[in-house]
Formats: sequence, C-alpha cells, structure tokens
Amino acid sequence: MNEKLKQLESDFKLALVAVENSVELKELESEYLGKQWKLKAILAWVKDLSIDDKKTVWVAANALKNEFSELLSQKSQSLEDAYFKDIEEKEALDVSIGFASQKLWHKHPISHATELLEDIFISLGFKIEDGPQIEDERHNFDMLNIPDNHPARDVWDTFWISDTINKHKKSWEKYLLRTHTSPVQVRTMISQELPIKIIVPGRVFRYEQEDARHTSNFYQLEWLVVGEWVTFWDLKWTLDTVMKQLLWEKTELRFRPSIFPFTEPSAEVDVSCQICSGTGIRDAKKCSMCSGTGWVELLGAWMVHPTVFEGCGIDPMKYSGFAFGMWIDRIAAQRFWVSSSRMFYQNKLKLNEQF
Repeated sequence: MNEKLKQLESDFKLALVAVENSVELKELESEYLGKQWKLKAILAWVKDLSIDDKKTVWVAANALKNEFSELLSQKSQSLEDAYFKDIEEKEALDVSIGFASQKLWHKHPISHATELLEDIFISLGFKIEDGPQIEDERHNFDMLNIPDNHPARDVWDTFWISDTINKHKKSWEKYLLRTHTSPVQVRTMISQELPIKIIVPGRVFRYEQEDARHTSNFYQLEWLVVGEWVTFWDLKWTLDTVMKQLLWEKTELRFRPSIFPFTEPSAEVDVSCQICSGTGIRDAKKCSMCSGTGWVELLGAWMVHPTVFEGCGIDPMKYSGFAFGMWIDRIAAQRFWVSSSRMFYQNKLKLNEQF
C-alpha cells in the first residue's frame, strides 16, 4: 500500500511540473483531489487491512492529501506571479523618456486673479473665509446698518428668492442671492475671537445693466481687520501695498470721499487704468473700461461703523477696524488687459486659451 502511495506522489509531482496554465492546474487538482480522485481509488483496498494497518495508511494518505493541496497552492501562486510579470514586461513604461505634453485645460482669468490676491494677502498675514451665496436679509442688510426702510437699499437691485419661500417669512428672515461678501464679515465678527484679519473672496449677484465694467453676477473680494488702534492710515498702507503688488509699482491710486451705511469714514478708490495707461484713449478711441477718464473704480474702502460693531457684540470704544471691497473681475481685466468684464462670462475660448 505504501508503495502505491509513493508511486501516486511521484506521478502527481511529475504532472505538476508539466502544468503551464491555470486550466491545466484545475484539471490536475480535479484528477487527484476531486470526487473521483486517484487517492480514493487506492484507499478502497484499506477495508481488507487490519485495524493497525488501516490507521497507518490513513495517516499517510491524509499527509499526502495535504501535501498535494500545498503544492497546488504554490503552483497557483507561481502561475499568477508569472502572469503579472509578463504583463509588466509587455506594458512597461520608461517614465524618464521625455515627450511633448499637451495642455488640455486653461485656468480662467478670474481664477488667476483670485489666487494671486489670496497669495498676496496670505503673505500679509490674512486668513481666507467663505460664506453662503444664498443669504438671509438680516446678515446681508440689517446687521450692516441697512434696515428695511433705509434708502441705501435702493443701491442694490437685489435678486430675491421666490415668493413661495419668502412669503411667510418676516422681513429680516427673507432669503436672497447675496449682493456683497460683507455678510461673511458679520458672521466672522460674531463667531471669532479678536483680533480679526481676514479676506473673503466669492461670487455675488446684483441686477445690473451690463456694460464693460458691470455684470449681474461677478466676483468680489473683501477684507476685514479688527483690533485695537486700527486707523485709516493702516487702511491706506495696506491698500497701496496690495495694489502695487497686484498691478505693478507704476499703478496710481485715487481716494474719493463716499458714504456707506455700514462704515464711517468711507472712500471710493480708483486706480489708473491699465488698459489705456491712464490716458483715457485706446486705439484712437475713448477707452471703454475707464470711459475715457483714465481711472477705474476698483473698490470701496472704509472704517467699520460703530453700530455694526455693537450689533456683533464688539465694544466700539475699545476696538476699531477697516475693510475693503473690490471687484475681482475688474482686477482681472486690468491685470490681463481685457477690455470688458463681460468677456469673462461669454465662454470665449480665444480668451480663456491665453491662460
């Protein structure tokens, strides 16, 4: 009986060496360990042996069965390794070989301008904040010292959310597409500890008559500094530093006194037009970007109104702050010499492919 087991082991190992793929391996497994396995046929004679011989043969047979299973498993792993090695050799890539890359995308000019602004302000120690584009009336107007009956509301031709949503809400609870990013300043002053030094880039919406400088949705960036002994001089220095990094050292700034309900004092800030180099003339015609004046209104700048501080729980006798609000679209137009902000929203590939 032992000789038959040894012969079976020898035959199995020879057959295993000849196996070249997983199909042949499966057939060999079925032949030796399947329902009609060869070992089973040999063990059919065990019933005629003595009890002691039966024990010896069964132990040897089980050991042989376990050996077959282990050898089959090793062969399976060997075939799998060889298969993947063959794939690696056939599909091998030399990543050191240079090849001409094809640029399949273009970053939008407004994205370029936004990232540039963020880099400048981060270098000055500012943090970036964000907020919802669908805002409630309280944060967008009321907490900025612009109550429901205030004439300054007429400055913003607002996109209100449908009457189905707003008709059951009180005036300060109604929803709208935010008209500026200033609500994020309010939310930050309520939720964060002082001092505060943030910028807020984002998309805003107004029902505007569109021209070279105005669109009904555009991108704005505001920044806010709140602390002790913050002055208008700090505002001017910060603004001058940012504008000269953004639009080059030759850029000139012009401050004009203005009025905003949520600030005091306030100013409109113009920069010398980069499209016409401040001359007001481009291609022998009046420059459409600056309307022939040589100046482009780029932002508003102001000291935060004490009433706004009080509404946010900040002591206006101890703390002061300044804020700016600029149009990223106009920044992009000035920096990249695009004659009309409307072009940024017209999906013109000739424009975007330049970036």
